[in-house]
Amino acid sequence: MNRLIQCLIFSMTAYSTTAIAQRCGATCANADSLLGTSEQALIASIPELKRAPRPVLGPRNSRGKWVLPDFHFATQPFAVTYFIRTGKVTRIELLSTAPRLQCSQRIPFELALVELGKTYGGSQVLGTFEEGGKSMQSVAFNTQTMNVSLHFALSPDDCATRVIYTTRDVKDASEL
Repeated sequence: MNRLIQCLIFSMTAYSTTAIAQRCGATCANADSLLGTSEQALIASIPELKRAPRPVLGPRNSRGKWVLPDFHFATQPFAVTYFIRTGKVTRIELLSTAPRLQCSQRIPFELALVELGKTYGGSQVLGTFEEGGKSMQSVAFNTQTMNVSLHFALSPDDCATRVIYTTRDVKDASEL
């Protein structure tokens, strides 16, 4: 039995970076199960995580403390940042690391949109904005427990595609 465990551990450590990212895909893609978990549970469930050299400031006083630099989503390379607030995962953000030419052709955005559409059905909100050389597009999906948004931004200086998962906070009229 010990020999079998050693062989399994060896085979896991022998994977290339891409294979590790793909293996992590089943866990990482399931953002619903990671949102709201403790920071310790996050670290334990994704051994490939790296501590961010400098925490990224996030909304509502959250900090992007953990990153997965080589993750593939919708066949495209992304870097994943896990935002922590009060010891819990509150936001998961995927930022495309595709080359600028590919980004400016909206390839990561379009492929991510298709993948999210397959997973969550038709989008509930779609918006496009273009002005002064800047182009932005956003799409939002909702489940009962989380919000998923896809953002594309293109300017003369930058091009970015982001997928953002957050916990859905539904309030009834008495809480407003």
